[in-house]
Amino acid sequence: MEEAPWYTLVRGWFNPEKERGRPEFKGLKPHQLLLLLSDGSMTLELELLSGSRVEVEVMHRGTTRLDERLASYLEEKPGTDALVRDVWLTDGKKRLVYAHSLIPLSRLRPGLIDELERYSNEPLGRVLNSNKIFFCKERLEVATVECGRVSKAVGKDPASLLAARRYILFNRQGKDDWVIKASVLEIFSPEVVPCPEATGV
Repeated sequence: MEEAPWYTLVRGWFNPEKERGRPEFKGLKPHQLLLLLSDGSMTLELELLSGSRVEVEVMHRGTTRLDERLASYLEEKPGTDALVRDVWLTDGKKRLVYAHSLIPLSRLRPGLIDELERYSNEPLGRVLNSNKIFFCKERLEVATVECGRVSKAVGKDPASLLAARRYILFNRQGKDDWVIKASVLEIFSPEVVPCPEATGV
């Protein structure tokens, strides 16, 4: 298993477009696959599926410096200052998706940091959309993880296997004219996207 500071990769990240036969997909229903693989708005898709407005439970926000592993994924220099934001996306009653975002300050449009702070209790995508900032996602990868903080928060054993994905969210006007660039890691509550390996499907 590959260790990260707060979760453990059971197996490495993989590109779902190239490996659709993986056990991580076995037995998943169409709407669960949609959430796991979609390049659209997670907030909107959760709202369509649940019929409720998605809310945010903020767990942590602050700044950090990218270590070599995170800098490599973001294609930035180690030591780069970044905003860090950990939230639960909820339907008001249930925790649905744990989202961990890292946003290098050098890749954030001046003024947008204030918007992100002002609306820290809103999903990232909703804040960008309300500011008419369109964004793309690239380098989507999927994995099975163990994460005690997520499992315990939804009443599961800390060693439970969970479905996760990560991607780069960005808006760039030119080669070096960034509006935003972020790495986003999303870990799903088993009630939303179960881990087939955990259920024995």
